[in-house]
Amino acid sequence: MSGRASHDIASEGGESAGAGFSLVAVLVFMLIVSAIVVPFAVTAKTRLMIANNEVEQERLSLLAEGLGNVVATELTGGSGTKTFPLDSAPAVCRSGAFSFDVRVQDHGGLVDLNAADDRLLALGFASLGFGQQASQALAEAAIRFRDNAKLFAGQPRPRSAVGPPQDKQAPFESVSELQEFAALASVPLQALHAAFTVNSKRGTISADRAPSRLRAALATGSSAAIVQAAEASAYTVDVVVRRDGSGITGEAGFIVEKSPVSETAFWRVSRSPAREAGELPAVAGGAGCEVLFGVEAARLLQGWSS
Repeated sequence: MSGRASHDIASEGGESAGAGFSLVAVLVFMLIVSAIVVPFAVTAKTRLMIANNEVEQERLSLLAEGLGNVVATELTGGSGTKTFPLDSAPAVCRSGAFSFDVRVQDHGGLVDLNAADDRLLALGFASLGFGQQASQALAEAAIRFRDNAKLFAGQPRPRSAVGPPQDKQAPFESVSELQEFAALASVPLQALHAAFTVNSKRGTISADRAPSRLRAALATGSSAAIVQAAEASAYTVDVVVRRDGSGITGEAGFIVEKSPVSETAFWRVSRSPAREAGELPAVAGGAGCEVLFGVEAARLLQGWSS
């Protein structure tokens, strides 16, 4: 009797040990599977979030592009000058959970690299933070860069330390060519576009339409080239769309000119350099988007954002 009891106890002990081993084996297997599956799941979720953010950013960028076209049409049609500041000051509105930041720069308030004289060019470089001597050296280098064949033929001169490796001997085609200058290579393209243009085709500047830093530089100098506002020949239009709380923004920016064949149409000259959207300023006075974009566009925005 006692022998059978001992045998039963031994059998139960063996079964318990076997069950315990099976449980351990199952747990180890689950840990192995988790170690393999969880990283894939996390990676898949991360990629899905990135893809959703990219889609949202693309959607906001397309919206910014469309609103930029609306603004350009208002400007070239003659009505936008009453709505938008023309010195890159922000104009802001809100619709639902979205904020819209619009900045317009009249190129009559910028220094034309091909038409300005050395005094006006120097004031433009001074607005970038260069001292008087460096600004004058950069102005002379810019004139030599664009006009070398005409002004300096037969007059060998030592190369300027602030200028480019070689002179183009032709007009500037874009502001970005300034980054070929040794002293300007590290200056952000956005900052260069905030002082210079190749689209105004004037040797004068409208100080009241100049961005704040350039206006301050103009106030410290004296130049016969500073004039009152004239009819605009080109505009830079920048639009940033932001969804509250998401950190996602869409941006569109381009330089436009009035169409030579239509008084109400425009054509894009080039893209403007991307800028940091930063913190959008608060909307003052409760102005609605119909003030900036018109009633029809504001109604579409309201339906889109709801």
